[in-house]
Amino acid sequence: MDTNNIEEEIYEVDRLTILDCQKLSISKEKSGYLTVEYDGRTYRKVNPTRLTPFYSKTTYISLSYENDEKEFREIGIIRDMKELTDEQYRLLDDYLEYKYYMPEITKVYNIKDNMRGSIFVKADTTSGSKTICIRDWYQNFRMLSYDYLYVCDADGNKYFCPDIHKLDKKSRLVLEMFT
Repeated sequence: MDTNNIEEEIYEVDRLTILDCQKLSISKEKSGYLTVEYDGRTYRKVNPTRLTPFYSKTTYISLSYENDEKEFREIGIIRDMKELTDEQYRLLDDYLEYKYYMPEITKVYNIKDNMRGSIFVKADTTSGSKTICIRDWYQNFRMLSYDYLYVCDADGNKYFCPDIHKLDKKSRLVLEMFT
């Protein structure tokens, strides 16, 4: 928050604020964080969040920041990034792609259960061949719809397969027991 414009901060949890992209200015700091100017206020170290990350990459983007009391406050929500200027769209999109980086699973060779709560998935992904260790596979190896597989490994890395039915037959057979 800009300390030059100190005023009492009023924060309403129940209010949804849709941001007017014409009044919004986004810039990138040398540190990599985003700065947002909106409605006469400057917000530093802004944290954009996709509210529907599995279904839409460019709509309903929440912008929040950490205030002086170390509390996260929402500035508001961008309904559609297409309303931003090209430069601001690129800055926000680059930040979100980095934040939500998830390699796609393209082939599954085998899945081994160590019988201690973890499974090991040997797979090809868009970032290379991996052996993915998944603890609590019931929670972290999930079908989010009929065809979309979401995987979160033991280190917090995330992977996905947008349509398991488009994988090769052997991959589908290997996945069948765990999905």
